[in-house]
Amino acid sequence: MAVISATAFALALAGMVGATGAQAAPQAGVTGQASRAADVVQRATGTADIARSTTGAGGATAQVSKPGGNVVVTAPTTATGNVAVTAANGSTVTLALPATNGAAGVTTAEGTTVYPGAARGTDLAVQATTDGGARALVTLKDSSASTEQRFDLGLPINTRLVPADGGYDIVQKGEAGAAFSMGHIDAPWAKDATGKSLHTSYRLEGNTLVQSIETDKNTAFPVVADPKWTWGWVTGTVYFDKNGTGHVAADSGFLVAVFAAAPPPFDVYGILNSANISRVAWNAVTDGQCVEIKIPTFLPYEYSGGYCN
Repeated sequence: MAVISATAFALALAGMVGATGAQAAPQAGVTGQASRAADVVQRATGTADIARSTTGAGGATAQVSKPGGNVVVTAPTTATGNVAVTAANGSTVTLALPATNGAAGVTTAEGTTVYPGAARGTDLAVQATTDGGARALVTLKDSSASTEQRFDLGLPINTRLVPADGGYDIVQKGEAGAAFSMGHIDAPWAKDATGKSLHTSYRLEGNTLVQSIETDKNTAFPVVADPKWTWGWVTGTVYFDKNGTGHVAADSGFLVAVFAAAPPPFDVYGILNSANISRVAWNAVTDGQCVEIKIPTFLPYEYSGGYCN
């Protein structure tokens, strides 16, 4: 059985299982349908970046140490529960799996929790990753499986999704028109059993992330897709809305004050780059746009849409 998957903070192809992937070892205590589901997933993702989990009454839990404090990832006991990623400050992003029944989760020694038969023609799985994120893997076993997978998101107060790099930044509003990207949902992907990339995309319906996967009569099943998200520390971008951009352009001291109260490393590097950021903000105001700052370069850019309002 050949499956392609992708992993990492910004998704990268992992390679075709069977051609380049290693056979997963049998899982102690994981048998039957759960063993087969785990084998497909772990051959697709590998196991090197899976954070080890402990199981308990609340599900399978992994704790990952990050510079800003520990991040806790929890896979639910059943497929109808929520996957949760909780930051050191207690804020949590949750994701509901696209399950139609309460299939019980079974956790492998490596840390993958599988929910076999959680929906028609579909196995689900959850992996905590060593970067403090979570993968929700969907295996479409045959053509009876839905090609539209729906993930209900639970976001903290003052948080919104902003399109970024084919996925979404999870942006938390700060002071004076600034918003910090405290998490990210990676761009979607899907591969069939021959390694062929399938066209797939996200759309938002309220707080529901919908992944559409295009299959046809030539698609080789199973098809594997892998939404992945992280939460809990500054990940990639700080956004200013139009009002904030205007303040940045007019007063570099305003920018210093904003960054002084920002989470690290914005507090130091933002202040050091404040003059250049203010210059770009002037251009953005003239162009009717906003300014954003990218990590780790701390270089400013003009942008429109998303948080720019």
